[in-house]
Amino acid sequence: MKNGRAVIGITAAFDFEKGISTMKEDYYDAVIKCGAVPIIIPATEEKAMWVEYLNICDGIIFSGGPDVDATYFGKDNMPYANEISPIRDSMEIFIARQAIAMDKPILGICRGIQVINIAAGGSIFQDIYAENNTDKKLLKHNQQAPRWFQIHNINIISKTCLHKIFGTNTLKVNSFHHQAVNEIAPGFTVNALSDDGIIEAISHEGKKFVLGVQWHPENLWRRDSTHLKLFERLVSVC
Repeated sequence: MKNGRAVIGITAAFDFEKGISTMKEDYYDAVIKCGAVPIIIPATEEKAMWVEYLNICDGIIFSGGPDVDATYFGKDNMPYANEISPIRDSMEIFIARQAIAMDKPILGICRGIQVINIAAGGSIFQDIYAENNTDKKLLKHNQQAPRWFQIHNINIISKTCLHKIFGTNTLKVNSFHHQAVNEIAPGFTVNALSDDGIIEAISHEGKKFVLGVQWHPENLWRRDSTHLKLFERLVSVC
């Protein structure tokens, strides 16, 4: 806590070639809007800093970003996988595991839901279209539209963490991903699915607050305040 306000760490994007960590304002503005203090967590290989991040922050947001190295869930990286950020992977997997063990509140967004699931022992699809083993046709999950545009519905499962936050069975979301949760990590529960069966949200019901969503609420809350509820719940729990 800082002056009675929760401190929320947000993992930054990292450009390996330029050596630059960056953060889009939609993330930290949402945290400020909810009355908390945002701290940008830059990618680093200094493991001592990973522990300091955990000590400083009351809660963690794992932001969106590139693909996760498939070796973290026991697979080879396939040709249809995209860019990997190895420094982010090692740091975020560590922080996620420790935060879950410490019962520290967590919100994972897009890549973030995948990081949380992998860190806890689950797996992801390296590409939902290439690895789709059903006859069901998939929706367009990587939209070619403004980031604030809500392209498809998700179906929220009753009595889950997500249902308690939104109080509704359906929600319109944006979509910018080609990977998604596959095998659910032990202790986690599916909270929402898109109409084609892709997992859109998971939570650990045995923890104070560990929730991952596949869409990008940080790009939606300015036009649709409903999506600010995710950040409000994280801050309130902290």
